[in-house]
Amino acid sequence: MASQPGNALKRSYMIKGFLFLLPATLVYLFFAVIPFFDNLVLSFQDWNGFSARVFAGFDNYLESFRDANFLLAIKNSVYLGVVSSIISVVIGVLLAWLLLFVGKRSGGFFRTILFSPSMIPAVITALIFSFVYEPEIGVLNQLLKVLNLGSLQTAWLTNRTTVLNSILFVSAWKQVGLTMVLCFAGMQAISPSLLESARLEGAGDWAILRKIILPLIMSFVQLSAIFALMSGLKIYDTVLALTNGGPGKFSVVMPMWIMQNAFSFNQYGYGAAMSVIFVLIVLAGMLLTKRLIKGDSYEL
Repeated sequence: MASQPGNALKRSYMIKGFLFLLPATLVYLFFAVIPFFDNLVLSFQDWNGFSARVFAGFDNYLESFRDANFLLAIKNSVYLGVVSSIISVVIGVLLAWLLLFVGKRSGGFFRTILFSPSMIPAVITALIFSFVYEPEIGVLNQLLKVLNLGSLQTAWLTNRTTVLNSILFVSAWKQVGLTMVLCFAGMQAISPSLLESARLEGAGDWAILRKIILPLIMSFVQLSAIFALMSGLKIYDTVLALTNGGPGKFSVVMPMWIMQNAFSFNQYGYGAAMSVIFVLIVLAGMLLTKRLIKGDSYEL
């Protein structure tokens, strides 16, 4: 009998908890879960937005893999996602490590400066870099001219050999700050006595980074890599503002081609099928990243 008041109190807390969660759950259900499954059903149908939906089986999926532009979009998105995540994680970890040697007050200033690109909206970032890449008066070409490297000047966003890497630089630049902040938080959790004892044993800073710091913050590195990969795969606003998929369709990415087919060409079933393929690619990328980067936890 003595346990009944405790059980009643626990049940009361559970009911209150469910009631507090209910509004957020309903919003998530109506704006995420239901649309996702409706999109899945739509991917097996033909629909132009006006007429009745017609069952099409796997035709939309088969058409997707016969679409040269969609295959190019997959290639571009995977390239941007994988390479930008590698660059941003490597540079972000190194910046976080270097900030350990900076004073507390000045370190806060540098962290704010380095994190600021992550807070700038993607379209604003693209507009900034459109001036950097501008062929005639752009900062990059003018800098190359000052350095007597005029032979390297080009129209960065309309040259097929440079457009994708130009977008890649913008994507990586925007992601570095988040990686730096996450990894710096992980490094701060490491006991200073552990690092000091390693130095007393004769270990250098580079050896401490490789053999002590990195293994201890690997869970933060894994999280940073997943965020960076997802951001690179889902890149849309930046490409739209910088190149609109050009020159031609050379820099088209998956979200852009899906949006064009669904909302410009009124091929909603076809767009839904491509979006399902896109979701599967993102999920596969996340699982592969988790498998390649072991995020083991340690007692710090």
